[in-house]
Amino acid sequence: MSRITWKEGKVISIELKDGIHCIAQMTKSPYLVFFNTFNEGSDWKNINLSEIPILFVQAVTKQFIKKSNIQEVKITPVKNIDIPNRWIHSDTGMRKVIIWEGTEYEKEFITLGKMGASLVEKDILKKEKYEHPSGIFDKILIQSIDKSDNDTIENHELTSVEVYPNLNERLYLCYKLGKNVNPQKEILFDKKDLPKDYKTFVDIISGKVQLSDIGY
Repeated sequence: MSRITWKEGKVISIELKDGIHCIAQMTKSPYLVFFNTFNEGSDWKNINLSEIPILFVQAVTKQFIKKSNIQEVKITPVKNIDIPNRWIHSDTGMRKVIIWEGTEYEKEFITLGKMGASLVEKDILKKEKYEHPSGIFDKILIQSIDKSDNDTIENHELTSVEVYPNLNERLYLCYKLGKNVNPQKEILFDKKDLPKDYKTFVDIISGKVQLSDIGY
């Protein structure tokens, strides 16, 4: 596995699981733009990224770059990507959650973030410091997002900085389910009846599984 250095505009292929790869473009560090296309392998010949919808934009850790199987792809990057400036920022703290309570899949674990979050304005491309006293974003747009506000929840990404293999499994679920999903966000807003497809993701974040046993 070759060492990947960060450069804005660089296009990379990232292995997820079971031979499935996704494609992403580096923007301002540490944000990656993920595209809504997947491939059995890292051969992305004859693909025009400008014709592929963006799946989501996400900050990632150095650990994600180091641990994931990543290859640089020599294709033309997309110019002038519309980077979102509204994000969901979770409350601080920790809480206990129980997933699939009363079923054979039941899982109880501690997760970061109290239930709920704010919608904030955060321009990741700005050079100046963020305006909010926290220094993490510019301002709060919705202090406490109602968990029934599906439009806000579904159309905004978290301000979290994601790690391996949590993000890899989320992307694999996007491939498997054919849409943009984020189990962590659904857990944050206490969504009920999570799909059983999320089991591996829940196993990962609960720390109740050996990664080598689930393909990572």
